[in-house]
Amino acid sequence: MLKGQKTSVDWPAIPSAADAATLALLVQFEESEWWSEDKILDHQLRQLGSLLSHFQHTCPYFKDRLDGDPRTLDLDAFRRIPILTRTDIQDAGDALLSTAIPKNHGRLLSTSSSGSTGRPINARKTDVNQTFHRALNLRNHLWHRHDLDAKFGTIRGYAPDYALAPNGKYLSSWTSVYKTGPSVVLNSTRCTVGEQLHWIMKERPAYILSYPHNFHALALRCRETGIKMPWLKALLTFSEALSPGKRAIIEDTFGVLVEDMYSAAEVSMIALQCPEEPGHYHVQSENVLVEVVDENGAPCAPGKTGRLLVTDLHNFAMPFVRYEIGDLAIMGSACSCGRGLPVLKRIFGRVRNMLYLANGEQVDPDIAALHLHEIAPLRQYQMIQKSYTDIDMKLVLTRPLSEEEASRMRNLIITALGQPFTLNLIPVDDIPRHPSGKFEDFMSEMGP
Repeated sequence: MLKGQKTSVDWPAIPSAADAATLALLVQFEESEWWSEDKILDHQLRQLGSLLSHFQHTCPYFKDRLDGDPRTLDLDAFRRIPILTRTDIQDAGDALLSTAIPKNHGRLLSTSSSGSTGRPINARKTDVNQTFHRALNLRNHLWHRHDLDAKFGTIRGYAPDYALAPNGKYLSSWTSVYKTGPSVVLNSTRCTVGEQLHWIMKERPAYILSYPHNFHALALRCRETGIKMPWLKALLTFSEALSPGKRAIIEDTFGVLVEDMYSAAEVSMIALQCPEEPGHYHVQSENVLVEVVDENGAPCAPGKTGRLLVTDLHNFAMPFVRYEIGDLAIMGSACSCGRGLPVLKRIFGRVRNMLYLANGEQVDPDIAALHLHEIAPLRQYQMIQKSYTDIDMKLVLTRPLSEEEASRMRNLIITALGQPFTLNLIPVDDIPRHPSGKFEDFMSEMGP
């Protein structure tokens, strides 16, 4: 049933303005997902005309990147717009912001992302983008026919003092628009794998959302201890690349399907796993236009690995246009499910590993939410656990750290990890991606 906002009006429910906007998008999505790719692209280009015309007049930094009248844009003209890199965004700062964000787009919001290459940026967006995020998140639940009356668990990184073990935090619902069962959340950065398992066995959520590396660690521990979870309905993954090997181990151990979501803090949902063809990721074309290009910027044919570019169609605050997010991907052919939404067959992005403790336990070393780039001029980072007491952190900086900045960074990270490590900050010129295409923002030399 829909969530109602009006006192004593339970049925038919009158939703809040935010839920009504989300529901209106969802109704349109249910039609547009079955359009042909050509029809979807035609509507994307029309939306791009409005977006680019806005930035042509309100963003001096971006104006020079456009060629001609964006209102008559075709695909070839769009592909001539220079690629926007994370370094471009870091260098531009607030110069990338529109000087006249539409007032009816709501609040100006900030979000930080370490991205798939460990290069943190501060992204700006509006309430309009949040409405699309809510609608696409709900689409994922409905695509996979989730039982909205069930309990939903989330294990992920939060602020250091939020949803701590052993109890986590209880919330009344876990998605927008509809009434749902309870939501329970646990901060993965401040508890061990053993503490997570204790919490799961106590709460018994039907669905759990977490990172691929975390589910993999939980699966291995369950195999060691013989723990079973027969009440599970599905596991949902996000934030990093899910390899076929990890997927197989997780699904075999828990006996349920893994439903993967490909998203980024800067642009929200990029692709969702097809409910009929689990090996396919449908691009969320109502929200983003996705390209896969070769080293020269030319479009890759299906089956070829290339650099992934994302254009946010509705962010009128900051132009994420032909934005090189840092991932590699492979485009696929049309999906047998009949949806016209383009297909990604494989995504090669960030990989994170677990932090190993001397007592044999493991914890999740997620520090992406710490906004490290606000402490110092940080372009990229990578953490490497060298021992049970020492961590090296490679830093690509625009200038050397001051003693005060280095001290703040060490204290913030050690507090977030909740363990008394010695953190060695090591300035470097660059941190390359692994030849396989993945980038490991945290590696441990202590694991098996």
